Amino acid sequence: MNIITHRGLNPADSDFPAESTYEAFVEFLKQGWGLEFDPCFTKDKRIVVFHDDNLGRITAGKNTAKFADLTVSEIKKIRLGKNGHRLCSLDELLDEVARHGAPLSALHLKSRLQNKASLDLMLSYLKNFPVIFKNLLLFDVTIETAQYLKKKMPELIMAPSVSHFYDIKRYNICTGGTLYSIEEVLKNKDLFNWVWLDEWDLSDENGRAKRLYNEENFSIFKNAGLKIALVTPELHGTSPGLLGGEAHPDADKNRLFPRIREIIDLKPDAVCTDHPEAVQKMT
Repeated sequence: MNIITHRGLNPADSDFPAESTYEAFVEFLKQGWGLEFDPCFTKDKRIVVFHDDNLGRITAGKNTAKFADLTVSEIKKIRLGKNGHRLCSLDELLDEVARHGAPLSALHLKSRLQNKASLDLMLSYLKNFPVIFKNLLLFDVTIETAQYLKKKMPELIMAPSVSHFYDIKRYNICTGGTLYSIEEVLKNKDLFNWVWLDEWDLSDENGRAKRLYNEENFSIFKNAGLKIALVTPELHGTSPGLLGGEAHPDADKNRLFPRIREIIDLKPDAVCTDHPEAVQKMT
């Protein structure tokens, strides 16, 4: 099973490098884990790596500039955290992934980047790192984007984000329409190698219990020839930037690790988590 670290975060270590910094990503790569990361476009039509489209959260409001208004050179001069770490460009990060021979990593292709101009710019970066194609998963990919990328670079591996219908109803506006049902994905399974499962919480609109991560759903995807990646519950309870204030009950410290144990027993092919060490001990 592939262990993918989340946004260069380590909530358990206050001395760890700041989120999504070059130093944080390299540290995780040294430990043999994959990376989940978010491309962000700059003023000079290049790509840096950070989850948000601006610096407000990571600088506690001291710098609210948008990446689209800054050049790569300006962004690299910004220092974050008590140790003064920096953000990195996409080509720097892909080079490190290739150099460390990392296992599966995951590039989050947000909806705002799924237009022809942005996709073509992304492809101009990826084509320089063919060695990592088999170990780089593009996820949150829409059906239309998958069709476009398949024509341009068929060797890419891609995954749609799959959620419960109630989560699709609540959050698809926030995500830009990137959430799909199981049925929608199966109709278009020839476009994808993987699915990216996203269990936002455990209650439907009538207050009844629901679980996306279960044996029935895993069997459906495995029988369709699709590999399964997923996010562990704390990503919808502790990580910054929650969409609709969602709070997964299993993010609770007393429930999290027993639930992760249950999830791992379902045998996913990849797990994206804030707790890679704990997950590794369970495998």
